[in-house]
Amino acid sequence: MMHPPALTFIHRHAWIATRFAVVVMPMALAPWAMAQSQPLRDLTPAVTRERTEAAPFTIALSQLTGNDKSVRLAGVASSMKLSLPLPALMQAQEVRLELSGTASRALTASSQLEVAVNGRVIRQLGLGGGAEGFRQSIPIPLTVLREGFNEVQLTVAQHYAASCEYPMASQLWTDIHLRDSQFVVSATPKALPARLDRLDALFDKAVLADAPQVSVFTAKAPEGAVLSAAGLVAQGVGHRYDYVPVRISSARFPPALAQLGAALPAQARVGVVLGTFAQLATYLQGLGVPTDAGPVVAVRALPEDPTRFVVMLAAATEADLPVAATAFALQRMPWPGRTWVAVRDLQLPAQKELREATDAQEALTHAQPLSALGYATTTYSGLPTGSATLRFWNSSWQGRVQLRLHLNYGSGMSEQSALNVVANGVVHGSIPLNNPAGGVYTNYAVTVPTGSLRVGWNTLELQPVLVPQTNGGECKPFFPGNLIATIYDDSTLQTFGGSPLTRPDLGLLARDGRNPQIAPLGEGMAVQLTDAEDATVGAGLTLMAKLAQVLRTSLLRASFQVGPDEKATNRLWVGTMERLPEQVRERTGLNSANQLVLNVPVMQSVKVPVMQANGTLSQLQALILPAPKPPLVLAAQVTLDDAPSHHAIAATVFDGDHPLTVFTAASSADLQAGMHDVIDYGQWARLRGGMAFWRPGEPVRAVISEDMPFSAYTLRGSVGLLVSQYPWWSLGIVLSLIAALVGLTRAVLARYRRRNLPAQTPRPSKSTA
Repeated sequence: MMHPPALTFIHRHAWIATRFAVVVMPMALAPWAMAQSQPLRDLTPAVTRERTEAAPFTIALSQLTGNDKSVRLAGVASSMKLSLPLPALMQAQEVRLELSGTASRALTASSQLEVAVNGRVIRQLGLGGGAEGFRQSIPIPLTVLREGFNEVQLTVAQHYAASCEYPMASQLWTDIHLRDSQFVVSATPKALPARLDRLDALFDKAVLADAPQVSVFTAKAPEGAVLSAAGLVAQGVGHRYDYVPVRISSARFPPALAQLGAALPAQARVGVVLGTFAQLATYLQGLGVPTDAGPVVAVRALPEDPTRFVVMLAAATEADLPVAATAFALQRMPWPGRTWVAVRDLQLPAQKELREATDAQEALTHAQPLSALGYATTTYSGLPTGSATLRFWNSSWQGRVQLRLHLNYGSGMSEQSALNVVANGVVHGSIPLNNPAGGVYTNYAVTVPTGSLRVGWNTLELQPVLVPQTNGGECKPFFPGNLIATIYDDSTLQTFGGSPLTRPDLGLLARDGRNPQIAPLGEGMAVQLTDAEDATVGAGLTLMAKLAQVLRTSLLRASFQVGPDEKATNRLWVGTMERLPEQVRERTGLNSANQLVLNVPVMQSVKVPVMQANGTLSQLQALILPAPKPPLVLAAQVTLDDAPSHHAIAATVFDGDHPLTVFTAASSADLQAGMHDVIDYGQWARLRGGMAFWRPGEPVRAVISEDMPFSAYTLRGSVGLLVSQYPWWSLGIVLSLIAALVGLTRAVLARYRRRNLPAQTPRPSKSTA
């Protein structure tokens, strides 16, 4: 069982800023599901079926948070939140929290740990009495649980004295051991109503097991419109599973619906079938679907097992299947509560509108609100306050970034209160929150200089530090209730200057975030397969689902086909090495199926401008001088025989001005296994640089030029740098230039006078008789 790392959770939509800094709150990833959820006991339909033995699922808290280290709950009052997933297709029979931790020996008997589920306290544990370590098995009543994500909150009240204690004393702590603590869920499959408004429940991101498996069935090897529709279906599946890695396979559907259950993977609860009305006649039988209604999306339970389902996309001809698949791929499609629905008159934004949207994000000096990075307006309060972490893509070399913040803070806080702005682990600004009456900031600017930015993904943290006027102790009052600050999502992040990125990087695809390098709706992107074998198609569908997840956008305009798309400007090839086009192999260093050409970086050299002047003169110099060039990377070229055997490889290069990316392996089986492995938590984020390779079950290894040292590093300085190093020579040169200028001016004026002014006769002198 795997769950995404904490870093992945921090940058998703409105969940970026957490209320508590001690741990990430995965439950925030499912606000819609929790809002719509209902108690488990009310959701089981009255369907007669055989009872199956409950299967146990173990979910370590370290897997929920992506952190193996213990979490410390410090101070007189502290808490952490966790998220317990309960999928809609499973009926919980028993749920336990096995909690392990260590408490400070200084805690008194009045100290306690409170466990609450969905706002209801289910257990209180004593922490005092000198007992250090504890391990408790806490049963969770099924009546407090809901379908989807359940909020589990651990809250401590800690004391070391009966009165007049310091609320943040260092001896007030309790450690929760995430690796040794776990949820144990016993559950059986559950039947749901077969309705289209329950599609999200069929592809539920609240999973208990490993990455789910989804099979896409077709009548024959997919090609043309059927293959394009399968790519759109993969996007829809990926969007619904959100951050959960999903492995998609391609197969042929059996002639009868009753045989489909045997064709599904053992743990799969749902499959997708594509075909014409004629091909799916037995599957649609009894639903009342007319053959002249247009493309249809339908869902039904399997007759032999009402806890497993099939989603059917049918049309009169194969050419109409992409219409139904596009509707299925739309992220916010409000499906009706029916078994089937016909899709008519589906229209995507026009090419002109897409070009306007693309032009809006191409400028190097580009401002975007924090909401475009997935941040939502958040109020931070209490102790500990928490923080927000955002990720943004920097596509310029020697550029800089400016953050303009809109915020307000409450009255009654100490003058030491501040909002720290941290980029890539370095503090670049501290905004004072020191007015006792509270205050408001508009467009407070914090600049991240060139040296602190990376070409590629960067991390930006907003860390409120709210300090009360009194800290308790010595019987002083302690009021944390007025520790409050709000940061608004219309704050902006703007880039300035620099040269555009000219180096290809797998990180453009591998990291989660809104990437400005990807055109709206995937316009110009093409996932190109070398063949229509099921293993190759399955690898391509898995990749398409992952791209839809990590790019956080719909790729409805992206093509998915066998062979090259001549109109594409961002091409991704998926296939075996021997079937890749020869020019693609040569361009990416894959000369043959048993040879690998590696460009191993050994050093970088660069010229960096140094501006020694005030702000106005620096801006003038920036306009006159050419833009700084990116570093020159020197590499050693090595050709290896038999290197690709049993390895999957990802490589990216520039083919002219357009990116070319390849996912390949020696065989289609190795390719599919490698693709199913690399999309998993942690693996996908390791794709960086120009080339990466891995074997299933082993970490991804990348060839990264940015990690090479700058062995040749020179400074291109201005006049100010020269004057500071050679002051007397500079003074002499300046005086000589002034003298030369004076002489040149006199000579030019004299020449002008001789050519253009009449000769002047000497005036007679006046004499006195």
